Amino acid sequence: MNVRQLVLSDIEAVESLDHAIRGPDRSKTWDFYIDRVLRTGYLGALPHPPWGCFVAENDDELIGFIVAERQMPTYGLPPGARIVALAVGNEYRRRGVGKALVDKLVEGCRKSGLDNIYSILLDEDDRDASFLESAGFGPANFKVFNREI
Repeated sequence: MNVRQLVLSDIEAVESLDHAIRGPDRSKTWDFYIDRVLRTGYLGALPHPPWGCFVAENDDELIGFIVAERQMPTYGLPPGARIVALAVGNEYRRRGVGKALVDKLVEGCRKSGLDNIYSILLDEDDRDASFLESAGFGPANFKVFNREI
C-alpha cells in the first residue's frame, strides 16, 4: 500500500469510491464538501492539489482517501486541520488503510506547523467515533449547543 498526496488525475477514482460508499454505509455527518473540492480541480483553479488531501493505493488501484482542510481559528478553536471526509473501500477496511491516511495528514500538519486535527461527528456515528479513537483522537475541550427550530 502506498499513501500519497492527491493529484488532479485522481479525481475520477476518488469520485468513484465516494459514490460507491454513499447510502447506509456512509457516515451520517458526511456532506458534499468533497464534490466541491474535486470540482475545483476540474476548473483548473488550483496550481497544486488541495492541502490535506491524500489517497491510498494498492497496485495502482485507489483504495481510500482523506480530504481535510485548514481550520481557521473560528468558534474558539485553535488553528489546525479538519477532516472533512475519509473513505476506505469495503474490501480494504480493518487493514490499516484509514490509519495510514490519518498518519499522512498528521505528517502534513507537522510540516505546516499545525498542532490540532479536528473531526466533527454526530452522536449516532458510533463506527466513525470508534475509528477516530483507535487513530488517537479523543474528546475536544469545547461544547456545541443546538436549538432546533
